[in-house]
Amino acid sequence: MLDTKEVLHETPGANELTAPRGEVAFEDVSFGYEVTHPALRHLSFRAPAGSTVAIVGPTGAGKTTALSLLYRAYDPSGGRITIDGVDIREVSLKSLREHIAVVFQDPGLFYRSIADNLRIGNPDATQAEIEAAAHAAEAHNFIIVKPEGYSTLVAERGRSLSGGERQRLAIARAMLKDAPILILDEATSALDNATEARIQRALNALTKDRTTFVIAHRLSTVRSADMILVLKDGELVEQGRYEELVRQGGLFAELDSQGKFVADADDPDLSYAEPTLTTA
Repeated sequence: MLDTKEVLHETPGANELTAPRGEVAFEDVSFGYEVTHPALRHLSFRAPAGSTVAIVGPTGAGKTTALSLLYRAYDPSGGRITIDGVDIREVSLKSLREHIAVVFQDPGLFYRSIADNLRIGNPDATQAEIEAAAHAAEAHNFIIVKPEGYSTLVAERGRSLSGGERQRLAIARAMLKDAPILILDEATSALDNATEARIQRALNALTKDRTTFVIAHRLSTVRSADMILVLKDGELVEQGRYEELVRQGGLFAELDSQGKFVADADDPDLSYAEPTLTTA
């Protein structure tokens, strides 16, 4: 691993990305894990600060790949990505990633306590803030019945927890980070319907006033998105709001008619009140 060449190169003396509003633009972006097989082709769109963008498309369309370029897991082979008009390759990786929170489909957890895993989102978070985030993500109740509560050790890669528990911790961690740009990569895919219905309200609060990208599978998510990007084979084939895309009768309308978007679950506890998430 030590001999492996770096994939990314940081510009010497790169500026810090400070207090971004969160306007994101992809300008003619192309990328391929292999040169002969591009995963993205000439992707262009602009997401205003504070907007919610749903990304949909068949399996292998390039949805996760596109968003991985935003936090520079890789760099585009062509085009550029900007935040507030600044090319993300011109700012330090540390400052870029400090302003982006990601909830992955398979969240990464470390062999540390539950509290330590949550503090990755905000190392300076108080215990009260950690518990408030866990409450909002529907994680507190399963944490407190663990042998040592928030001090309970998590097995490597979270193997000692269920898929739903791991994702609830990842959502709480994103809440603690409080970043202006949020990426939800099938963030609730491992949750049962009852838990997802409750968490969806917490996610709605989390996405408020943040530029949010959602790889969407819920019907309500695509209906309420400010913009829907429809990808196929690495290309942007349609773009617009729900009603507009349905009227067009293209790929999105086909996915919708085939039931590719899951209807929302009923919330079993309408009296549930979200705890207030405070900031230091």
